[in-house]
Amino acid sequence: MPSRLPPRADLLPAFAYPQLRSLGLDHRWLAAALQAGEVVEVVRGAYVPSALLGEPLVVAQAAALVLPPHVVACRGLAALIHGVDPRGPALDTRPVAVQGLVPASNRTPKWAGASIHEAPLAAHDVVEVGGVLVTSPDRTALDCARFLRPPMALAVLDRVGRLGLVDREVLLVRIEEFRGDRWAGQARYLIVHMEPGAESYGESWFRLRLLDAGFPRPQVQMWVPDERPGAMCLDLGWEEVRKAGEYDGAEFHGPERRAADDARRQHLERDHGWRVLPVRKDAVLGRSMRLEEEFGELLGVAPKIRRRTW
Repeated sequence: MPSRLPPRADLLPAFAYPQLRSLGLDHRWLAAALQAGEVVEVVRGAYVPSALLGEPLVVAQAAALVLPPHVVACRGLAALIHGVDPRGPALDTRPVAVQGLVPASNRTPKWAGASIHEAPLAAHDVVEVGGVLVTSPDRTALDCARFLRPPMALAVLDRVGRLGLVDREVLLVRIEEFRGDRWAGQARYLIVHMEPGAESYGESWFRLRLLDAGFPRPQVQMWVPDERPGAMCLDLGWEEVRKAGEYDGAEFHGPERRAADDARRQHLERDHGWRVLPVRKDAVLGRSMRLEEEFGELLGVAPKIRRRTW
């Protein structure tokens, strides 16, 4: 038994099983804390207080205590460490998944609770953050563009671009390092269409549906009549024909805002000649082709697809 009173679980750092004694703890304390949900085993033998489970760097630090030293945090975990959540709005309460990458010349370890991948990994693709090896912003963006589902991949690309972490032209050159690899084509397509100006995940998803349908590439964050105090900003649109679309997310466009949103769009059409169609999350993420049909009518261009692929 520990000789002193065990510390509160929420005050502990990330720790590994062999560190129990130095923390003044034992296996019985750990079993009770796990059962009570005060501590979570993020990978086999590595633990995080439940209060810190939403901190990606803490989760990575815990995993690094037990994983082989050449394992590099990658993909979604790396994106989170760099400040971009690949899980999407309203989903960020899910546990952070531990994902690691090892250079192709190394043996890929198997570790319960972690997804570890093997791939070529140059020295310049690895950075250290908080004592943890993490794929660089460029490599993280390239991996997310390849391995996430298209709507989330584009949202991540838009966000890392908006944060100034990557440059689209650099990514377009670097994606050719993966020519012939699975999903490289998806990544190339999405990188071409990334827009650092997009302000939300929903706007990114919405824009991808329009692009996939073969409609002309829209501009994003368009000011009407121009950028100045009192002007109105549209999510995306086509200035030459004065047509636009807006993503009405639930956070800022609930039922109490609907009348004001309608009045604003009537004003845009009446006083500025802009037709604006709103869309909501269920339309953007649903399987129905109604969104493509409505924007095809708006633009006078038939969609080039007959069904959605995501």
